Formats: sequence, C-alpha cells, structure tokens
Amino acid sequence: MNRFASLFHARAADDVVATDAGRLSRLRVDHAWQQWLLLAVGFATALVMRKVLIPDFTGDFTYYMLPWFEFLKSHGFAGLGQEFANYNPPYLYLLYIGTLTGFDALHTVKIISGFFDVVLAVGVAAIIHHFRRSWIVAGLIGVLVLFVPEVFLNSGMWGQVDSIYTSFLVWTAYFLVTRREGLAWIFFALAFAFKLQALFFLPWLLVAFIVYRQRWMAVVLGVAAFLLAYVPSLIAGRSIQSLASVYFKQVESNHELTMFSPNLYQWVPNQFFDTVQPAGICLALGTVALLSLLFLRRSAIVARSTLWLLQVGAAYAAVVPFVLPQMHDRYFYTAGVLAVVCAFLDRRYIVPAVILQFTAVMAYTWVLFQTQPALALPIAAILQLGAVGWIVWLALTGPRATGQTFFPAERGIGRRAA
Repeated sequence: MNRFASLFHARAADDVVATDAGRLSRLRVDHAWQQWLLLAVGFATALVMRKVLIPDFTGDFTYYMLPWFEFLKSHGFAGLGQEFANYNPPYLYLLYIGTLTGFDALHTVKIISGFFDVVLAVGVAAIIHHFRRSWIVAGLIGVLVLFVPEVFLNSGMWGQVDSIYTSFLVWTAYFLVTRREGLAWIFFALAFAFKLQALFFLPWLLVAFIVYRQRWMAVVLGVAAFLLAYVPSLIAGRSIQSLASVYFKQVESNHELTMFSPNLYQWVPNQFFDTVQPAGICLALGTVALLSLLFLRRSAIVARSTLWLLQVGAAYAAVVPFVLPQMHDRYFYTAGVLAVVCAFLDRRYIVPAVILQFTAVMAYTWVLFQTQPALALPIAAILQLGAVGWIVWLALTGPRATGQTFFPAERGIGRRAA
C-alpha cells in the first residue's frame, strides 16, 4: 500500500512538473512572439520616418549630389570616366545605378543612405549576437540604432553618406571580433574606398594585426578590394592619375580648421590656419602613435577579450577627429555608433555615448535647421573632450571581464549553442 501511494505521488509530481514545463514553454513562445512583433514594428517605424523625410534636403544635395546625379543621367556609364565630382567612384556608382531605376535624384540619395542604415543596423546586431547569443536582443538593439539621433538625422534628413562607410567599418569590427581577418581587411578597404575618413581606423587594424598575429594575405586582400573598386571608372575611361588624386583634392579644398565640428579647433581662430593646420596634423599623428603604443602594451593583459577590440576602435574613432584639423560636423559619426554598441556591452559607455549624440545634434543644427545650436560649439567641444577622454580611458582600462562572451549567453528565448 505504501509503495502504491509513493508511486502515485511520484506520478502526480511528474504531472505537475510536466504541466509547469508546458506552461513555461508556452510563456516563452508568447514572449518571443511579442518581442519579434516589437522588432518588426520598430523597424517599420524607422523606415516610414525616413520615407516621410525624403522631401527635406540641404545645400549639400543642391550643390553636390543633384548635379552629380544629373551628369550621370545625361552621360550614362561613360560619365564615370570623367572628373565631375569630388567623391571617390564607389558612391558615384550608386548614383549611376539610381539613374537607371527611374527615381529622381532626391529619392535616390535618400534611399542609398537609408539602405546603408539598415546594413549598419544588421552589422550592429551581428556584433551584439556574437556577445549575447540572442537573436531577439541583437535584433532589438540593431533596430534601436536606427533611431540614434545622429544616425537618423544624417541619412533621414541630410541624405549624407556616413552610414555607408561606417556600415563597412561596423562589419570590419564584427569580422575582427570573430577572428576572420581577411574579411575584416576587405570591408575596411571598402569603407576607405567610399570615404577618406575610414583611414582613421587603419591604426586599429594594425593593432589587431600585431596582437592577433594576422596573416599578410589578409592585408593583400584588402588592398585588392580597394583597387577593384576603381575598375568600373577605369573601364569608363578615367585615368589612374585622376583617381589617385581624389582624396588629395578633398583635403586641399578645405581651408577651415573646423567645419562646425565640436573638436579642439573650436578654440582656435581660423586666421591661424596656415600655421595651426600642419601643427595639428603633427599632433594627431603623435597622439595616434602614442595611443597605439599604449594599446599594444595593454594587449598583453586584455588581448583575449574580443570586446577590447571594439573599445580600441571606439577610442580611435573619438580621438582622431578631435585632434585632427579640417574636420567636418559629421566626422564623429562612427565614434557615436561604436560608443552606442559598446554601451550595450558595457554600461560604463552610456554617459560618453549620450554626450556624443548631444554634441552631434548641436553640430548638425547649423546645416539641418539653419539656426544657432542651443549650446555654442566651443562649449560643446568641452563636453566632447570629456567624452573622448572617457572612451580612451575605458579602452586603456579594458573590459571588466575578459573572454569572448563578455555577457553570458541568455537562457531560453533566442539562445544559441556556443
């Protein structure tokens, strides 16, 4: 009798456990369904907001993108062989493709920027998933990046190209942390092919190259990818000399110590350009060299942490445009994005990430709204200095915990086996 009672209670307990497990499973399914719905709604909202803002444009579109588009529309593929724009060919390829779609110039420019916003968001999601092992969390953070003020204003209202090269840099970061150096160098080369400012991150790749003993073939692949980006223009008839001079002409055409950028040169009158500009370049080179040596020295302690690579990338992205002269208001864009990514992996980055977004909005105010910002840029530069110093210090300190999975993999919904 006692054995029968014990068996009955054991079966009853198993039934209770099975019932609880079934309820928990249904709860998880419902919870996952709600999360995916939230992700879909957020993504759709981001796209609709960008669509609504398509009619807005600035002088950059009127004086640059529009004439370039019209030139390509009238000359066709052969136009790529002529020197009619101060941007490197890859962006002009995208404009040329736009002329074939039937969209007007404004829609083409905004669609290109919006598309690479999505590429950027997916890259951020890939990085987050690498550390969190949850597609739900990664997807939600990726969508959230689409609403980051600088990201949204840069493409949605301005129609600028910063999301293009930054998206390639974000994917460069992803391939670095996943130890696929060949792809990392290829994506860095693509970023550099679109925008000169991607060169700010070459020391970042060199530090990774030394610390993780990467193969020289990875660098060769990057160089090859960069050169291949010129092939369509060469086929169209443009000379090698003309292509090689694009970035040099960009630098020579700018005679301002700072173009609304909240950096060091907000405190120096532009009348001293001729003497301060070369001194500023020396300062930037020296700062990058010193920082690189400090990172290499620190790598012996934190090199096993792939999160540290993100921290180093964010540090370079913040330091270089702050100490280098002739910077535009948009050149902290990549720093802002990487700081946001780091903030989701390390709470210590929350404050500097917020500061970078605030100063970006102040810098954008002049162009987007044709009005004086709420905070004068020389004062905003003081905040920027604090954020830059904070980010550099965090990179030198290293992650709070070493190892590939800085955050433990989440249990239950969206968990992937390591």
